[in-house]
Amino acid sequence: MGFTTPCFIRKNTETLRKKLEEVGYLNDSPEWTNNCSIIWAYQYPMKGFDTPVYVIADSFDVPFDKHSALCGKFIDCGTNEELFLSIAALRDDSNYMQWFITDSILSVSYDDSIGNDHYFTEPKGIMFFWDENWNHATIISGRYHKATVDELIEHFKIKEE
Repeated sequence: MGFTTPCFIRKNTETLRKKLEEVGYLNDSPEWTNNCSIIWAYQYPMKGFDTPVYVIADSFDVPFDKHSALCGKFIDCGTNEELFLSIAALRDDSNYMQWFITDSILSVSYDDSIGNDHYFTEPKGIMFFWDENWNHATIISGRYHKATVDELIEHFKIKEE
């Protein structure tokens, strides 16, 4: 399906918009909204939004009518950019650019760009960010899971601006 968790942030910068596009969202707002103060990020295939989009607005009205399944289900990220981007990146068809938590000691191996094999361990209970390096890693042993919305909120809550 794709992105799983609609959210919004009470902030709008060009940097945030670029980061959403790097994750896979498309801008679905007219250019005149670029100075508005809220970014809504969502994908909703049941209503025809197969492509993940973000909308820029000055309103806290959910961008769906009151009969929509998404009405009221957007996660409010306040002004916390890291929280917003981590929740907006949640998807069910990829691990890329998402946060994970180790459930046990994780033993990992990967080859660098010149073919050297590297080995490291991650302790139980830490969060790690799945980037391009993790795409080429081999998990030798251990368990991990994708961070939930509640875990992301807890992790990033102290970083509120």
